[in-house]
Amino acid sequence: MIHRHMSAVTEAVFCLVVCLVLAGAVIATDLAILAEDETLTREGGGIEALSMLGYLAAIVLYLIKRPRPFWPIPVTLLFMAAREFDADKRFTSEGILSTKILFHDTPVWEKSIALTVWALLALTLVVLIRRRGPVLLAALRRGAPWSLAFTTGFLLAGFSKLIDGLARKLAPWGIVVPDDVNRNAGTLEECLELLIPVAFMVAILLCGLPSGKRTPPDMPRTMRD
Repeated sequence: MIHRHMSAVTEAVFCLVVCLVLAGAVIATDLAILAEDETLTREGGGIEALSMLGYLAAIVLYLIKRPRPFWPIPVTLLFMAAREFDADKRFTSEGILSTKILFHDTPVWEKSIALTVWALLALTLVVLIRRRGPVLLAALRRGAPWSLAFTTGFLLAGFSKLIDGLARKLAPWGIVVPDDVNRNAGTLEECLELLIPVAFMVAILLCGLPSGKRTPPDMPRTMRD
């Protein structure tokens, strides 16, 4: 039992180190080849591609580690990978996640795809929150390592979304953000997004690791289902 727990910790630390080294290498390479008028946050850049690959790697890792996968987890990760790839607006005239695709003059097939994606996303999130929300909160109270890693990824996602397009978001409030500050905020946002799938992969590897506190007999099972 102790050996298995040490193995999980070793795998998580190894995953974290490899991902951080890879991210650092990609950022350094991007900086080295950037044109004068380009930034790290450019479309199709190394950071964006690595973020997408990170979510795909998390899906593969989850399916390997969980013989009986809970379907909303890989589906949610797939949605996030597609979002990094800009799939929500790459193939349609308006963004699939925007209401403009319904109310603007767009083809019927685009509206149909948008409604299908919305329905699947809503179903996935509802099932995920109802089935795993209480499990996560209970795990956080016990200090379970996987829950702390997942929450870190969730908070990184929230903060990166908050600073994305900082100047645009503050403009309605009459706050002018200098160009260099807005540019640096965009770079920070992209770099933080690299860490989100890493945190999720660490959570997957640490799932099942005991928190050191006794689990009540009626405690629901964790992500192992």
